[in-house]
Amino acid sequence: MRILSVDDRDENRYLVEALLKGNGYEVVSVTNGAEALVQLQSAEFDMIISDILMPVMDGFQLCRTVKSADNLCHIPFIFYTATYTGPQDEALAMKIGGDKFIQKPCEPDVLVEAVRDAFSTAKDIDIAPHASPAQEEEVLKLYNERLVRKLEQKMLQLQKEVRSRKHTEEILRQSEKKYRSLYSSIRDAILVSDMNRTILDCNQAFVDLFGYSLDEVAGKNTFTIYEKKEEFVQLGTVLANHDYGTNHVYTIHFKKKNGVVFSGEVNHFFLKNDEGVVTGFISLIRDITERVRAEKLQKNLESQLYQAQKIESVGRLAGGVAHDYNNMLSVIVGYSELALEKLNPTDKLHGDLLEIRKAAVRSTDITRQLLAFARKQTITPVVVDLNEVVEGMLKMLHRLIGEEVDLAWLPGSNLWPVKLDPSQIDQILANLCVNARDAIEGVGRITIETGKAAFDKDYCTDHPGFIPGEYVLLTISDNGCGMDRDTMAMIFDPFFTTKAVGQGTGLGLSTVYGIVKQNNGFIYTYSEPGKGTTFRIYLTRHTSPALDAFMETPTDIPKGRGEIILIVEDEVSILSLAKRILQNLGFNPITAESPGKALSLVKDRTVEIDLLITDVVMPEMNGKELSLQLCQIYPGLKTLFMSGYPANVIAHRGILDDDVNFIQKPFSTRELATKIHGILAE
Repeated sequence: MRILSVDDRDENRYLVEALLKGNGYEVVSVTNGAEALVQLQSAEFDMIISDILMPVMDGFQLCRTVKSADNLCHIPFIFYTATYTGPQDEALAMKIGGDKFIQKPCEPDVLVEAVRDAFSTAKDIDIAPHASPAQEEEVLKLYNERLVRKLEQKMLQLQKEVRSRKHTEEILRQSEKKYRSLYSSIRDAILVSDMNRTILDCNQAFVDLFGYSLDEVAGKNTFTIYEKKEEFVQLGTVLANHDYGTNHVYTIHFKKKNGVVFSGEVNHFFLKNDEGVVTGFISLIRDITERVRAEKLQKNLESQLYQAQKIESVGRLAGGVAHDYNNMLSVIVGYSELALEKLNPTDKLHGDLLEIRKAAVRSTDITRQLLAFARKQTITPVVVDLNEVVEGMLKMLHRLIGEEVDLAWLPGSNLWPVKLDPSQIDQILANLCVNARDAIEGVGRITIETGKAAFDKDYCTDHPGFIPGEYVLLTISDNGCGMDRDTMAMIFDPFFTTKAVGQGTGLGLSTVYGIVKQNNGFIYTYSEPGKGTTFRIYLTRHTSPALDAFMETPTDIPKGRGEIILIVEDEVSILSLAKRILQNLGFNPITAESPGKALSLVKDRTVEIDLLITDVVMPEMNGKELSLQLCQIYPGLKTLFMSGYPANVIAHRGILDDDVNFIQKPFSTRELATKIHGILAE
């Protein structure tokens, strides 16, 4: 069966054609009545399904023409329309020869059933070529009337569609407005470019970040905002070779309109058309300069923490052995001094004992050096003028570095005071100058400078490791061989050295580092291979006036006049040595091996004590507790504390307070005598 489908709308023709073909019919589709007549003249059809309102020729006119023709009037005619104005439409359709009248939309089986029924009940038309003029006039009247009604309905439908279209356009405009608002309010800079990386669009965040307006960058290549050409080329290569189904994130150095360079994180998305073809890129750019700076600072802090942990570990080891080691050194130094006093300087044994004493003193220096880099040595800080301290070391430094190396001294004017132990400045200068001398081959120059420096918070943010505040600057530089980055990263590590075996302990720079940190300062190092090295040490400014850094050392050892001194020490060898030293100095010593025995000796108050000398860390109770109990028996009793432990062990016991007398083991006879003389003279 061949069916002719007549409808001016593509979608309607498609649906009818698909439905009927699916049920075994052959279908030919046209867009209006005039085209249908052409088809009817050239081919045979078994049925016509037609819409009513169509251009050129409507369905009513087509039906009347078909039913008026002798060769066509037998063909069943079904009206299938969506423009329905009432029952009169169906009545007219049937009057002019229609077989069925179906209103769109309908269920598919309704249309199929109507087609089958029309084939089985096809009838002759009411109106034929021999119709009377009255019948023809009535049909024309009904036709014109229904056609006008349908046109009116069609106009109403079109008006509704226009209103709907305007509403849709308004929705689209609002959607576009919201999209633009969102596009402009995104905090990341957005840049849209084509496949040639030509800029097409940008948002307000891009304008704010780069300083360019859209008019200034539109049509230009994205290279305009790159700092480095190689990064631009490299990214282009990467984008060209990547899978277009994913986005990619990169870090790029960008350049603003004013020339400022910053680190940016770029998230690239691929822009595709409706067919899925990539037509360009959408780039989200974020300024990550602060994040990069923070990561760099964190990395620096982690490095400092690692360095501090290494120093702390070795410091704990050094502190653990310092007490016993210093006690033994005290015995060696003390007894060698006692023996030397009994021998004539011309005696051979005198020279041997003198070498023993020198070795013990050097061993003491090694212990103090270990504790210094661990920031645990016992110090006696005073307010000093750094220029005076350095000047006092110049003669010794000249001898230390030799004649081939020129030592230049450039003191700064109007220096602020600093508070620290002057002996620690000596250690810093000695260690750095010796290292500088070893870095110089043949003739060279070492320069020592002082000055002032101040750093605010913003500067320290940009320079990791610097601390806000006011500082006195000590700079030691040389024109030696310099260091590479790998070496510089390890110079403050304990026991790291670039010197040959036997020529260095690896404690020099770690000692300097420990001293600076112990005094709440910091150190900055700059070096390049072949261009020398510079150490800048920043020491915290002190507000009190400086004292004279160089006190005259008495030529004679002070002697006692029979004062009674109670010595409490749990190390028997130290106790015995101290007793002999005090006896030789003219004092009257009383000894006790423990705090308990010391309290037993004085509980009946038969002996008046002029001075208590006690170890700090002992069994039963510590030296501070013993001193407090004895002061209840002897109000105003003066005490000299001694210890071989490092500062951190004894500080929390209150022994290192400014008003407390303390002497670090090992000590010489002169040091002990001078300390006692100063206490008793108060």
